[in-house]
Amino acid sequence: MTKSRETERPKRETDQYLDDAATPGQQGRAGGDLERKVGTRDMLKRATQDRPGATRVRKADEKENDDG
Repeated sequence: MTKSRETERPKRETDQYLDDAATPGQQGRAGGDLERKVGTRDMLKRATQDRPGATRVRKADEKENDDG
């Protein structure tokens, strides 16, 4: 006996594109010292200057935050 199309199990096409790699975990606040430092500097700059412009990460910030 032949099966009709209605009784066949549907295929999930997305499974063909997904890999089995693990999903990255949520870091939360871990390792956020650099961002927190630059954000604090930006808030201070915006509070004291009339036209503060962009606040960027400095090389000294990266070196202080380096664990090695």
